[in-house]
Amino acid sequence: MRLKKQTLLAVFMLLCLSTSTFAQYYPRSTYFMENLPTRNKLNPAFRPDRGYFNVPVFGSFGASVASNALSVNNFTDIMDDENSFLDNPKFMNRLKTDNTLNMDLGTDILSFGFYSGKGFWTVDLGVKVMVNTSIPKTMFEFARDADKIDLEHIPNFNIRNMQLYGDIYGELAVGYSRPITEKLTVGGKLKVLLGAANFNAKIEQLQLQANGNVWNVTTKGEMNLSMKGLELTNGEDENGEEYISDVDFDSPGISGFGLGADLGATYQLLDNLCLSASIIDLGFIKWNGSSTSSYIANQQHTYDPYGDYGDFPDLDIDGDGVVDEKDLEAWKNEYSGSVDIFDMDLFQFKETASKKRTTTLRSTLNIGAEYTILNNKIGFGLLSTTRFILPKAFTELMVSANFRPARWFEGTVSYSFIHSNFKTFGLGMKFGPLFIGTDYMITKGFNTLQTANAYLGISVPLGKKKPANS
Repeated sequence: MRLKKQTLLAVFMLLCLSTSTFAQYYPRSTYFMENLPTRNKLNPAFRPDRGYFNVPVFGSFGASVASNALSVNNFTDIMDDENSFLDNPKFMNRLKTDNTLNMDLGTDILSFGFYSGKGFWTVDLGVKVMVNTSIPKTMFEFARDADKIDLEHIPNFNIRNMQLYGDIYGELAVGYSRPITEKLTVGGKLKVLLGAANFNAKIEQLQLQANGNVWNVTTKGEMNLSMKGLELTNGEDENGEEYISDVDFDSPGISGFGLGADLGATYQLLDNLCLSASIIDLGFIKWNGSSTSSYIANQQHTYDPYGDYGDFPDLDIDGDGVVDEKDLEAWKNEYSGSVDIFDMDLFQFKETASKKRTTTLRSTLNIGAEYTILNNKIGFGLLSTTRFILPKAFTELMVSANFRPARWFEGTVSYSFIHSNFKTFGLGMKFGPLFIGTDYMITKGFNTLQTANAYLGISVPLGKKKPANS
């Protein structure tokens, strides 16, 4: 049998270009950079020396990419040899039982902050795109083995626990921070959320057993889609029951509304020791029933992977009454690409009653401490970050050295213990209005990189400086 590896390639390259196991688009390395305006996105209690205005779009733009199993080198192999990369033992050995691939992308269309008395206000209008997926190794094995023609044995497959989850939404946030005492400062943001799309697909089981020219398929899973303009084409099985056969998109728009909040605080425990904590993206989005479709797959059915191509095992291509190696090679060439593991006919999701649904945001908990010397010119920071995402939460522990020799220049060097694997370090630098930063600088070659993020900011000073003793 022959698998459409081009389809598989496209899916995984998309995930590669826009995914991460932990990385977020606002690098944690920026957490202790005092004069970086947008670090209040990590803790709304943080207050820069003066107000700011970010250049639209490019003034606050971040993206992240990573994998818990695969590196850039593995995806390079896919591009170089899309027809046999699954047969490479090195590629298969890199895979884990569950391979998580996640994505973060964000930008501010408009962002500014200003002081009013001792209070500091921020206004942000931006867009966020996040995708999280978990793909079991058995899916890769299916992709590798489904195209093997073996007259004596055709492999059966049992794929479990595959998930794809994603959010696309706009965000309007208004924040305020203020010192409560000489040591304690608190801050918060209220967010109005405009949902563009949400999808959550879970495949608990996909079992295939070859039976002559068809597969006996057992599927168990569910899928919820919320997106205005989403059009699903229905097909019919042998019993006349409808299921999804194709997916199209047309005229997307606002599909839901929600509310969110950020909360944070800082506490100056000693003159040179500051403690801080925040929780980011508490909230929900309620998706309109008119933009929502729900589906379930829980049945046994037969699937013909060859369709109009002919019946297996009619492999006598030259008609001499003997199936030999020449026939097998000719059959492979003639029916190349006839099996598609992403064919909706294979899963047969059937529509169920659709109604309004509510999803929660993926929150992040930050707990930090910084000890400073030389009149705050140099600081040493420790930050624990836990991100609560589907299908599982991730925690990272970071240490940093922070340098503030002048108002126009600030730098930080960091190391993340859990996901760096001694291959990367973090770096952030602010030159006047320009900032660039990442948590994962490349130290052992680009091809070995599994986790990366980058952030670009361009801000111009705005309004009054921070009031004294605040």
